[in-house]
Amino acid sequence: MIDLPELISPERVICRCEVKSKKRAIQTVAELMASSINDEELSEMDIMDALVGREKIGSTAIGHGVALPHARIPDLDHAMATLITLENGVDFEASDEQDVDLIVGLLVPQECDTEHLEILAGIAKRFSRDDFRETVRTFKQAEDLFGYIQSLELPTDALDQATDQSAESSKE
Repeated sequence: MIDLPELISPERVICRCEVKSKKRAIQTVAELMASSINDEELSEMDIMDALVGREKIGSTAIGHGVALPHARIPDLDHAMATLITLENGVDFEASDEQDVDLIVGLLVPQECDTEHLEILAGIAKRFSRDDFRETVRTFKQAEDLFGYIQSLELPTDALDQATDQSAESSKE
């Protein structure tokens, strides 16, 4: 299973970003993603359109001040993520009505169905923990937050699931 540390690179982490709206927050995700993709045919606007299109289906806020804007992108060769903490929360139309101040943007290849859902579930599980969210919120420097994310281990239940899947594969 691909986990958050594998999806994030230092240039796609921002702390204490000052945005005033959901649209601007999603635009920041698109900017970070586009700046690290070496594909002349995939623009920041393409990424923004995909993220906004997904958001129109329903809010990607998962509660507790966290949003996971995500999209499938044709011709993308690997999953990638951004992590942004906001100076002040913005309205993401969350079901708990809490403003979002933690954003994990995710792009996956178009054909990445099951893996896409597994990645989203893994990120949501991490951010469902109060202690994890509060720790992420304490960082003021992107380099320090990136270092913290890189130090994370795969959650125990994910390791158990990966071991089970590996055992199943070896039986075939």
